[in-house]
Amino acid sequence: MKLLIFISFLSLFTVFHLYSQTTEPEKAGTFSTRVIPSGLMPLGSSSDLFKFGGAIDANTSYIPERTLLPGIGAGARVALLPVETSGYIRVLAGYGGPAVKVPVTQQLALLAQGSAGYYLWNTMDWSGENNNGGDLMLRGSLTALIRLNDRFSLGAGPSYDYYFNLYNGIGIDIYLDVGFPVQKQEKAVRTRKEEPGIELLKQKGKGIIVEETVINPIFPVLYKYYDTMPIGSLNLINTDKTPAENISIQFFVERYMDNPMAISENFSLNPGEERQVDLFGLFTEDLMEITEGTKASARITISYLMDDTPSSIELNPVVEFYNRNALSWDDDRKIASFITAKDPEILGFAKNVMSWIQAIKNPAVDDNFQKGLALFEAVKAYGIRYEIDPSTPFTEYSEDVTSIDFLQFPRQTLLYTNGDCDDLSALYTALLEAIGVETAVITVPGHIYAAFALEMTPDEARKSFSQPDNLIFQADKVWIPVEITMFQETFDSAWNTGAKEWREHNSRKQARIYPTREAWRSYQPVGFREGSSNLLLPDRSEVETAFLNSIQRHVEREIYPQAARIQQRIASSETPYKQENSLAVLYARYGLYDKALKIFDSIAAEHSYPPALINAGNIYFVLKNYVTALDFYNRALLINGNNKSALLASARCNHELENYGIVKSSYAALKTLDPDLAMRFAYLDLRGEESQRAADATGLKDIVLWDEEDE
Repeated sequence: MKLLIFISFLSLFTVFHLYSQTTEPEKAGTFSTRVIPSGLMPLGSSSDLFKFGGAIDANTSYIPERTLLPGIGAGARVALLPVETSGYIRVLAGYGGPAVKVPVTQQLALLAQGSAGYYLWNTMDWSGENNNGGDLMLRGSLTALIRLNDRFSLGAGPSYDYYFNLYNGIGIDIYLDVGFPVQKQEKAVRTRKEEPGIELLKQKGKGIIVEETVINPIFPVLYKYYDTMPIGSLNLINTDKTPAENISIQFFVERYMDNPMAISENFSLNPGEERQVDLFGLFTEDLMEITEGTKASARITISYLMDDTPSSIELNPVVEFYNRNALSWDDDRKIASFITAKDPEILGFAKNVMSWIQAIKNPAVDDNFQKGLALFEAVKAYGIRYEIDPSTPFTEYSEDVTSIDFLQFPRQTLLYTNGDCDDLSALYTALLEAIGVETAVITVPGHIYAAFALEMTPDEARKSFSQPDNLIFQADKVWIPVEITMFQETFDSAWNTGAKEWREHNSRKQARIYPTREAWRSYQPVGFREGSSNLLLPDRSEVETAFLNSIQRHVEREIYPQAARIQQRIASSETPYKQENSLAVLYARYGLYDKALKIFDSIAAEHSYPPALINAGNIYFVLKNYVTALDFYNRALLINGNNKSALLASARCNHELENYGIVKSSYAALKTLDPDLAMRFAYLDLRGEESQRAADATGLKDIVLWDEEDE
């Protein structure tokens, strides 16, 4: 009988709860946990056996937001029931059932719960033949809850407990309630506008009707994007028996658009035909003044002819605009809109730093590498720090493409002197792009950071760097990954960490690299100008000292491991002068020209070895001593007139000396021997300013090709 009561109770609750869920749409609600200490007073026959006792419950429930819609709760209890004679009985119980919350005022609510469950008991401090057992239980409670804040509530109220074959009584419960709101994710704003005067058109046989209007929220930073990518759509239906012709649609939002934008012109709808039309908007930069989200009324005008009679419909849906720093991560390339390389503050910062290091750069080290290093040290000296945005951390928001993140523009990051990983990525890439260095952003799960491209080719990079695993090779580009959250560490540490993150995630196919200039084709940077126009620059002497120290560390790190390996090959080689040539090339690549020339001269004195002569000439070419350089190149050509490295070097040197006749002869010979190499230096076919522009465009003006050969 008791088991039947228990099963019936649960069945009725299940049917009622399922009915409530199927007859009403699912609503957001609250998930709550409670700690409930209680005082227990026996009733009826139980009062003859038991004295006043106590209990503590751990209780949890989920209650929908809609008033009177039942939720579900469950709990566990430990109770002590003192016996009139001696000792007491300990009860352990678990229960569950429906729960209803009724708001009375904004701060006060009533919570009613009914439960069924099972209990176990055992005696303590006295013994008997039957000192334990268990059976079914029923429980009901009514509590008044006072809301302290959005999360915590306190309450008190009566309860009734019935333990079959053991005890029944009332209790006074004290509630400490912790609530966790459960919210639904907002979707695109959908409006089905019921405008005055349109209702008649929605009747059959009354022309075109607008079945549905969808307007997605607008991100101000992407305002240049919406003239070619849709912000929403209309669903049109011709309900008449006559074709609708010359249909045209215009979209307009006052203040944020100069003129209505023609969406679609001169199409037709046959009787009963349905068509979805995308909406576009040619917005102005006034959107960049929106610092807090706002809404505005749009105007959509649909004009058409039916039986040669003009007709029109006007809709006024509401458009939601996010704040200017808002962005969603459904496409990681969107960060390109925040990379404002033409911002005067960014240009001024970057160009000043470049002018400081111009006289102290190492001519043998890749120029882009030095620019990336110098700007890293400048940002570090400026005092920029990595701080996670507690309200919109990239780690969480990047995983949910519907979440709205808050990104800082580079100018803002300089002003605030801190930012999240996305803010620092935008700043560093904007500074580099401002001085012409190609950049990219790298994304791995929960993180984004920066990279910049070297001037050298992949083959040159593999020869120049002792650890090519720290580079990213993509097509014909070589990228230096920089962990921008480490601006307070050394450049080498940030580079090594960025490379490690790339290797680990790329091996699992979880890493992506997005070149900024490619992303700009879809997501153009905006003209953000607000804020101080007189931001201070970092200390010049601090930046210069840090730059020189970093370059020296880089050269030492690259040279000595490679030099040690070459020295080992020299010791075991049958033609050691070839390995000595490689050692001298290593020194030359890093600007140690005196050490390199000493080795080249030693080789040339003992061997007729063209690579050593060509490489010695390359050093003088870099130093712009073209006459001495040409002497070395000619000595190499006397040994071998078809040496393509010597022919190229001679042509380039004579081109600088404007000996165009010799250039033509040498370059023609090179075209025959190696057309691809000749094509790379095509500026040699030109003269004067035209050749200068071509050389500058290719970035080959000061690059030399070092000549090495294996044994």
